[in-house]
Amino acid sequence: MSDPRLRVLLSIPREAETRDPRWPAVEAELGLRLPGSYKALVEQFGASSWQDFLHVLSPFDGRMELRQVGSTTLEADRAVRREFPWHYPLPLYPEPGGMLPWAVSDNGDTLYFITAGPPDEWPSVIKGARAPEFEVCFLPPALLVHHFAAGRLRSAILPRSGQAA
Repeated sequence: MSDPRLRVLLSIPREAETRDPRWPAVEAELGLRLPGSYKALVEQFGASSWQDFLHVLSPFDGRMELRQVGSTTLEADRAVRREFPWHYPLPLYPEPGGMLPWAVSDNGDTLYFITAGPPDEWPSVIKGARAPEFEVCFLPPALLVHHFAAGRLRSAILPRSGQAA
């Protein structure tokens, strides 16, 4: 059965306009602007789960809160990086151009923004939970989530899920 939210995801452009007045405070706290597609995804669905497996973090939700889950994830990443630096070929936020978590999976995989360049052009890194493997994806967040939820995301890390929309 297809997720009825898939069509909405397709309608979210890369440089989406957002309406929630809380974004400037979140971005000021983070010290960076977030991609429009991500903000529109969060405004539309909140901290959302896709195929009961991939969970988009939101700065406005206590369960899957962007800053809290992101901070915990980055803390663990830094500890692993100290022991295995080759597992992290990219810097970690708040380092310049650092990886900032924006979604997690039930397997412990993490999706990060690479915070270099204009936010609406940030690629995502999909990093496996227990190995140094990672993939770079250039889809905007809403489209990446759409492809995952529709079972169309080609990834060696995230499992193929769902059925075609």
